[in-house]
Amino acid sequence: MMDQSFPRQPKPPVSRPKVAAVMITLGILMVAAAGIILATNSGGSSTSPGSGPARIGAHLDNFSLPDLNGKAVQLSDYAGSPVLINAWATWCPPCQMEMPDLNAYYQKYRSQGLVILAVNAGETASQASTYVQQLGLTFPVLLDSDERLMDVLHINDYPTSILVGRDGVVKAIHIGRMTQQIIESEITPFLNP
Repeated sequence: MMDQSFPRQPKPPVSRPKVAAVMITLGILMVAAAGIILATNSGGSSTSPGSGPARIGAHLDNFSLPDLNGKAVQLSDYAGSPVLINAWATWCPPCQMEMPDLNAYYQKYRSQGLVILAVNAGETASQASTYVQQLGLTFPVLLDSDERLMDVLHINDYPTSILVGRDGVVKAIHIGRMTQQIIESEITPFLNP
């Protein structure tokens, strides 16, 4: 039997501008879809991370994270107090070096309303809890296990400390280890009402 297939006709070439336009359109649609998914998934969550990066002179949006016992803690719980948010991890040597200094500073100034919220990034409650117990830390430790808050605040390096003033405005951002001298010079001026 004879093959009755028809000879293939060559396809016309697709122009580069058309391919580029299609790729750009697909990219825009993917970004829009990701934004809708993130907005839908973040609404009402007990670990909602706020909505923007920390910037000196700007108001820091409220966020909520669980503490080591699973209780939700919000930044707004400490409205009217100076709050030092310290992003850290147990595997981070500079974090390990600054924790005793932060704890001593907290003991010295908590009677003046100072709050330190140590936000553990990317680790489990048991990892953070073991470390906190070993060091005898006395300030609240919160868990950002999926690092959503770190992403929102644009924190990529540990430790990073953000001082939020009594008015809710970011007063200082320090990336890297804070020594006792740095803590005193960068944080203490903002403690008085």
